[in-house]
Amino acid sequence: AATEEHNIPTHNSTPESGPQLHAPSLAAQITPTLSILSITVLVQSGARHSFVLDRGYLERHSVKSNMGLLTDPLEMSVLQLKECIWKDWREDWDQRPASALFIKLIQFGAYLQDSYPLKECRLSDDSSNVIHMVIRPAEVGEDDMTQRSTKGAFGQSRERESSNGSAGCRCVIL
Repeated sequence: AATEEHNIPTHNSTPESGPQLHAPSLAAQITPTLSILSITVLVQSGARHSFVLDRGYLERHSVKSNMGLLTDPLEMSVLQLKECIWKDWREDWDQRPASALFIKLIQFGAYLQDSYPLKECRLSDDSSNVIHMVIRPAEVGEDDMTQRSTKGAFGQSRERESSNGSAGCRCVIL
């Protein structure tokens, strides 16, 4: 007879009751279920593409956390999803941006924040999720990074603008 520590049922028999089957403990029978996430990306041009995020997809794209490779797509961040979309860029979409940082994802009318895990983004693992994708213009991303590094002392940016002769509204409305 096998032992219960290997989670194999054992057969015992007693003269009064006959053979008895002992099942392994309930905790040993519970196995974690892996999520499969279906996402349909809608591009500004009208093109669409469906992604099926499962353990194999995460392994192929080397999606990692600080604990190693991820196995559950709901644990990946929005930024990691954007990086996967960027790696799988299709030719029938708009021009590929310089990096995944220029991709903006919109769901239910709200931008998805890069740091959020997908499990906090109201995504369903029961049905397909529709996400709209827009590309930020390159000059917006460059301004975000260069503004921080070029602002020096108080008033320096105003002096620079006035020396160029332009009032300098550089807003871009998406």
